[in-house]
Amino acid sequence: MSPLARRTVLVRLMAVVATTAALAIPATTPATADEIQPTVTSWGAGIVGQLGNGTMTDSSTPTAVTYLLRGDVKKISAGGTSAENSFALALASSGGTVRSWGHNASGQLGNSTHAAQKVPVKVPGLPPVEDIAAGGAHALAVDKHGQVYSWGDNAYGQLGNNRTGDSRSIPARVQGMPDVKQIAAGCDFSLALLGNGQVYAWGRGIHGQLGNGSRATSSVPRLVKGLPKVSKIDAGCHHALAMTAAEEGEGAGKSVVMAWGYNIYGQLGNSSTASSATPVDVDWLAEVVDIEAGAWHNYARLSGGAVWGWGHNQYGQLLDEDEVFDGEVYRTNRTAPIEIPQLRGLTKLAAGAHHGVALKDDYVYTWGQNADGQLGNGNTTDSHTMLKVLSSDSSTTDVTASLGGNSTYVH
Repeated sequence: MSPLARRTVLVRLMAVVATTAALAIPATTPATADEIQPTVTSWGAGIVGQLGNGTMTDSSTPTAVTYLLRGDVKKISAGGTSAENSFALALASSGGTVRSWGHNASGQLGNSTHAAQKVPVKVPGLPPVEDIAAGGAHALAVDKHGQVYSWGDNAYGQLGNNRTGDSRSIPARVQGMPDVKQIAAGCDFSLALLGNGQVYAWGRGIHGQLGNGSRATSSVPRLVKGLPKVSKIDAGCHHALAMTAAEEGEGAGKSVVMAWGYNIYGQLGNSSTASSATPVDVDWLAEVVDIEAGAWHNYARLSGGAVWGWGHNQYGQLLDEDEVFDGEVYRTNRTAPIEIPQLRGLTKLAAGAHHGVALKDDYVYTWGQNADGQLGNGNTTDSHTMLKVLSSDSSTTDVTASLGGNSTYVH
């Protein structure tokens, strides 16, 4: 090879190396899925390690959760009552193992310590798990045999172990409920959906969130009264939702939503602000196929693809465009559901404390409050319109928002 030819090859190799290096540099907002694949991504409040990226700092742009690959995760559930005490759980798509990270003062990470974790760690002592739920400072898991396990804060009996006023840093079984299919956790109470369609609740009941007609605390599971057969449950901070099962022979088109508990912002959706200790019908809704409860607001997806929302709306959580929105004007809370046309046709949806996140048309969108960067668009400005934050691909299957904290997760 002549000197000129060797020099030409060398120049081309250097160009390839330079191009490869350039592609490896992390992009600024908006990010793309390819740039941060194949890990689970997170953004927002991170001061107690709840982003799982090895730091204790907030991030207003998507960041990678350490050790978690998207294809390995079946579900993420994120809890906490504020940005200062948020934590998260991840359920493996195979094997049924659970990992946890974030705040841990009450042992809610389930790893026998009370130290915060900046990266996901395995929750020991659990059999193969089918579902997980993160509450205010406690956590639940249900195994393949329908047995529920609980750990973390137990100030109001939310662990269901016939005790109150303590906490537990390792999982233990909740007695008295066979064949549990799904679980949900609020800020201070717990829910379980049985295979026969009945719902049980335990924990704090001062706002009626146990749904049994009483406002007393219960440290053991008790039947929620007045519900027909239920197919799905979800929990807000102090309220609960249940999607009724379709009538026999009628398909999925007859499902409606019922709610109970705290209602100061209209989160029960029955055109009032009176709390209820028994389930009430959510107005207007029929043919419901999915429900999502945030801390103070809710969404429901209907069979035709329409999405409705109700409850707290001061930060534009319901994408309501009938009012001026700026730093001096607050939006109207909705005591009955309103349709949200912008969300029609979405694939996945999650409600946080005061923000929403959706997977739609191959992108992740966010809206609402943004004080800790939970919208992921590179700033901390609230938005009452949808922001396109992250491009998606076939590996993106779900979105999650922390219950009372300000963090967002995509996997």
